[in-house]
Amino acid sequence: MDKKVKLIITDLDQTLLKGDKSVSQYTLETIKKCKEQEINIAIATARSERAAKKYIDLIKPDIIISNGGALAKHNGKVIYRSMLSPLTSDGLIKESVLHTDIGEVTVETEIGYYSNSHDLLKNGVDYDHAIYNSFEISLNCPSYKITVEAFNNEAVLELATKYSECSFLAYSGEKWCRFAHKNATKDYAIIKLAEHLNIDLSQIAAFGDDYNDIDMLKTCGYGVAVSNAIEEVRQVATHITYSNEEDGVARFIQENFLL
Repeated sequence: MDKKVKLIITDLDQTLLKGDKSVSQYTLETIKKCKEQEINIAIATARSERAAKKYIDLIKPDIIISNGGALAKHNGKVIYRSMLSPLTSDGLIKESVLHTDIGEVTVETEIGYYSNSHDLLKNGVDYDHAIYNSFEISLNCPSYKITVEAFNNEAVLELATKYSECSFLAYSGEKWCRFAHKNATKDYAIIKLAEHLNIDLSQIAAFGDDYNDIDMLKTCGYGVAVSNAIEEVRQVATHITYSNEEDGVARFIQENFLL
């Protein structure tokens, strides 16, 4: 047991959540015990706060890191925000719409989602409040992320390199790629949160499974991969726990951090 851990951060999809997107009662009880023992709980997700609302309401985390690290809040207060500038956003959107290796385009701003796909608006559970936009007219506002349907990741990566403030991320096993600010990362948000909370990074435990969790796990004192994580995540982890289907996050917390 490590009594020094003051903050536990977990990814949602394929980490805390089971394959059917549920959260077990055992996990909820574990989170409750953490709070009772004054351990802060945070979620760190590529989802927007809107798309994660169901789980935010259920888990009631002290800290929310959303949009892959572009936005971090502590008890509702914005601690860190990193967005693509209007110039970069509009440039990426315009080139993405015209790019032969890119299909659907979705943009998230402070106001909400915009997408050029009617099908995505109709069927995408994460975009139920999105607005259709052909992007023929510039949005002219900052964006948290631009998600594109990529038919050729290498070609899309070349597009990202044209913009100095931009980073590019491809998700394992998916056709979707994300453009975001280069500082819109989970690890960067965690560093800012640690400064705000006045805690050392060694006092933080993080759980993850995919590419956008790698630097987060490397940054924290405990970097824990669920057993279903991709190999690249498993290689950088300090520990490996059970899978998301086996309540890996909660079981590791119970065995290592709780009285």
